[in-house]
Amino acid sequence: MILGSDFKALGVARRLGRRGIACTVLDAVPRSAWFSRYTRQRIRWPGSLGDERLLTFLLSSEPASSLQGAVLFPMQDEAVELISRHHTELARLYRLTTPPWEVARWALDKRLTYRMAQELDIPAPRTWYPTDEQALADLDLQFPVIVKPAISVHLQYTLRLKALEARSHAELLSAYRQARTVLEADEILLQELIPGGGQLQYSLGAFCENGQLLYALTARRRRQYPIDYGLGSSFVEAVEVPALYPLAEKLLRFMGASGMVEVEFKLDPRDERYKLLDINLRPWGWHTLCVACGLDLPYLQYCQAIGQASDSPGPIRYGVRWLRLLTDLPAGLQEIRAGLSSPLAYLRSLVGPTTFSVFSLTDPLPAVGDLLVALLRVSRLQAPHPAPCPPATLPQEAAPPAR
Repeated sequence: MILGSDFKALGVARRLGRRGIACTVLDAVPRSAWFSRYTRQRIRWPGSLGDERLLTFLLSSEPASSLQGAVLFPMQDEAVELISRHHTELARLYRLTTPPWEVARWALDKRLTYRMAQELDIPAPRTWYPTDEQALADLDLQFPVIVKPAISVHLQYTLRLKALEARSHAELLSAYRQARTVLEADEILLQELIPGGGQLQYSLGAFCENGQLLYALTARRRRQYPIDYGLGSSFVEAVEVPALYPLAEKLLRFMGASGMVEVEFKLDPRDERYKLLDINLRPWGWHTLCVACGLDLPYLQYCQAIGQASDSPGPIRYGVRWLRLLTDLPAGLQEIRAGLSSPLAYLRSLVGPTTFSVFSLTDPLPAVGDLLVALLRVSRLQAPHPAPCPPATLPQEAAPPAR
């Protein structure tokens, strides 16, 4: 059962569906996974995936009777938090891919993430925790800085931003006040801005068992959209970055993480050190790049959840790229307008082995649905979570062919 229907969910549905594993998708907005031939059942949910009403629904007799024992795959951080905080109750009915809160909190709450990094001597951007406006004046800051939330979704879903940049005390005060309209004071962080764009961001995609890193690969974010503080990657390339392994291993061991994990870093050109930015305990945007490189993370996650042994992955194939064309085209245009790239350089970047976030000749409808939903959002100026609508389970479809 996949909580969410975006392209991350599509990647999970395709990998499991091609192995004959029935997938149910639950979401408020029908996005790409909703239209996949590998989605057997669809549940329209009236609201946020972090709403306590979703917990009540999952624990109620209706889904529990038909989906008892199903593996739960949350796609968004708010759903991860909901499941992790109610791990004990949900584990009685479902097989969970989400760790309990005592593990998940280290990734979901940036205050704890950076405290963990400090304890483990992991490089990270300088971070401050002001208690109010007056405290801003007392901080010894070097501009520019960014104002960001301790829990990312609290800003992302209201302002459609991950951070607010400030290049002076006046801009800082304005950004802080804007953040306070949607965040509590103790949820606001100030952080130094590491120079360079998204192309200096690197990640390690891993599969873990009780803090032990079993399989992993590394990748570089070539482009993101928007290009300044991207809401998500649009073009990612699998490249070998050995320096990320010892850093990520220390973090994952401290947390006791299990399952799919992405650890994000940014290379600081001032001291050539990789500095911790974020940790994801769920399928991340480009997780299907790992599949294209020989690391089938969704299936490994599924097998771990049901207690079934899986074959060990073969050698990792580097040099493959992942592309989300719907956002990479505007990202490329932004870079060209900013003088960071050229039309020819952009076109050259697309040449080579590439896997797409949505497009597939064997499963074409998600690409059409993805485009239509995007156009609908633009035309109606909708937020990512629209007004509630009554839940309804659509009729069960024919099962996908088993392998």
